Amino acid sequence: MTDLTRYRGDTYADEITITGSDGLPLDITGYVFVMTVDPSKSPTDETNNIMQINGVILDAANGLVEFAPTATDVDQTPRNYYYDIQMTDTSGRKRTIDSGKYTIVQDITKA
Repeated sequence: MTDLTRYRGDTYADEITITGSDGLPLDITGYVFVMTVDPSKSPTDETNNIMQINGVILDAANGLVEFAPTATDVDQTPRNYYYDIQMTDTSGRKRTIDSGKYTIVQDITKA
């Protein structure tokens, strides 16, 4: 579990490296990734999701993927939310690869 923190309105990408059971980067060619953020740690459905970000593979051979929220995605009330990241491999098998707190904190600069 990895906790993430960002200032309200910041749109930089979160980058993660996907590794196999041996700890080495996994070749993620053809894989699909999605990060979902919700106010509840255990939502029963997607009704209250505040954002869902499709991952963009930056370096498939080295397992590098990024999740870049839009300004609308992160224009949220500062508080603790929760996220998970789901990976779908080329055979259609899904696996939740990370989850944790997703904290949005109040920014000072509004431009």
